[in-house]
Amino acid sequence: MGIVLFRIDDRLIHGQVVEGWFHHLRPNVVVVADDATAANEFQCSVMEMVVPYGIRTEIVPIREAVQRWCAGAYAAQRGILLFRGPGAVLTAMGLGLSLGSLNLGGLHSEGPTTFLGRGVNASEGDLRYLRLLLGQGVKIEVQPVPAESPVDIRTLIPPHSPDHGQR
Repeated sequence: MGIVLFRIDDRLIHGQVVEGWFHHLRPNVVVVADDATAANEFQCSVMEMVVPYGIRTEIVPIREAVQRWCAGAYAAQRGILLFRGPGAVLTAMGLGLSLGSLNLGGLHSEGPTTFLGRGVNASEGDLRYLRLLLGQGVKIEVQPVPAESPVDIRTLIPPHSPDHGQR
């Protein structure tokens, strides 16, 4: 079975994920791949408290999550792998994670942003990372909760502007 949902959600484990995705997918493990959260005992405790009984929770640095995935630690599981942002997904892919599809459920960047859907406001940096993920063949769908229809991000991302292009 393995990981059944790779998701970007900057709030990581919260009500939408627990009430929506956990009930819909029935995972037995949830993995948070985030360096800062893994280093913060208080945040780890809070997140672990909201996960329903019977679902194993791992909150680990990105490198460790990828190492465990590559070693097959999640192969016999039904899991959800959560990332804080698209840059973290690119980091994980650079370390060996391979994925075909990605759920984008929550992104609340500060400063100037582009609205991509309810709860998804992407900075120019986020858009650059999302375009890179698309360029690597990752299918990205915006879908905050399972009850909403997924929307292909290619229909939402504005065309690549020449003044904001990579140099």
